[in-house]
Amino acid sequence: MKKIITLFIITALLPILANSQSLSPTVVSSSGGFYSSSNAMLSFTVAEMTMVQTFTSTSTGDILTQGFQQPELNSVGIDEHQLATGDIIAYPNPTSGAFSLQYNANDDAERDIIIYNSIGQIVLQKTYHQLSGLNKIDFNLSQFTQGMYMVELNIKSTSGKTTPVFRKINLIH
Repeated sequence: MKKIITLFIITALLPILANSQSLSPTVVSSSGGFYSSSNAMLSFTVAEMTMVQTFTSTSTGDILTQGFQQPELNSVGIDEHQLATGDIIAYPNPTSGAFSLQYNANDDAERDIIIYNSIGQIVLQKTYHQLSGLNKIDFNLSQFTQGMYMVELNIKSTSGKTTPVFRKINLIH
């Protein structure tokens, strides 16, 4: 008798405890409608169709066009962030030789870029004229041996203080 009562209680509580999922399709469209009768239902929308197929009946003259709509506007991308003063981007990294250094500067001035090898020796030093705003400098280290290199750039802040900024470059062949 206890088994029957326990089974009855579990059966009565099971629908309450069970979570069910409801599927409610949504479509972004400019207009549309839904009609139903005892024989059929018709739902339509006016929007971007991503896959469309039309069927035609020659005997009855009926035409049916159906397809899939894109329910949401989904896009994939990478946000481009503005470089703050003092930020340096070195790309591509790792590199097979050619890479670019990109940074934002506050003033027009002469700057030195120094590239060190993994034991701290200067392998390349370049002086160039930077402009106020976004600067991009291209390098080619393909003549150097594979390994890790450090790029040093002295950045001048708005207060006038000069700070060295370092970026690691991995050179692979």
